[in-house]
Amino acid sequence: MVSNIAFFYNISFLLHKKGRSRLSTDFKKETGESLSIFILKIKIQEAQRLLRYTDKPLIEIALFLGFSSQSHFSRTFKHYTSITPFEFRNKI
Repeated sequence: MVSNIAFFYNISFLLHKKGRSRLSTDFKKETGESLSIFILKIKIQEAQRLLRYTDKPLIEIALFLGFSSQSHFSRTFKHYTSITPFEFRNKI
């Protein structure tokens, strides 16, 4: 979690310094992956941690991670993990 906070702090700094378009272009050139997809993957990793180690409701996790709704969170989670957050939590 601490490394994620540091990452987002650095992204914020770079956004301010370079601008969103330039940062996204440079990021994709260096990693081969878009910045928005990379950030989504980090959010899904954090969701997995929260689902595994807390009993927070799905809506609370979704909103905490910046998703507009629980259904948007569930669709995105399933896209990247092949199972829903509910299924993930029940598997552990």
